[in-house]
Amino acid sequence: MSLKLTLTIASVLGSIFTLAFYIAPEFVTRQQFPTAEGEGFHHLVTLRYALGSLVACIVIITFQLRNIEGVDHQKSIMLGYGIGFFLIFFTNLILQISGKISAIPPIVATGLISILSLYSWWNLRKNSS
Repeated sequence: MSLKLTLTIASVLGSIFTLAFYIAPEFVTRQQFPTAEGEGFHHLVTLRYALGSLVACIVIITFQLRNIEGVDHQKSIMLGYGIGFFLIFFTNLILQISGKISAIPPIVATGLISILSLYSWWNLRKNSS
């Protein structure tokens, strides 16, 4: 899989999460923290807006990185994406298993981005040898 396609998919998935955080922060919060109530729930909703802006920043940077030239630079980017998104995936998975949050959509999305990124890194590494 090419770097450009992998980063495009990552940008699209991130955009979906960003839109959900901005358009329906109460829904997203209720899905992730079904027992939250009162002031705590309102703080978590506010946190969704902050997370939405962070994800939007990552989406914009990711979309711009699609144009990076040079296999060595591309390999570094894909390895970084693979490791970074694996950490997010693993954290969400542990939180899901421990019952602290309900995080199936983020687990699927970050796992997919991690796999695609590592696959792209592997292909770049293999083809540059």
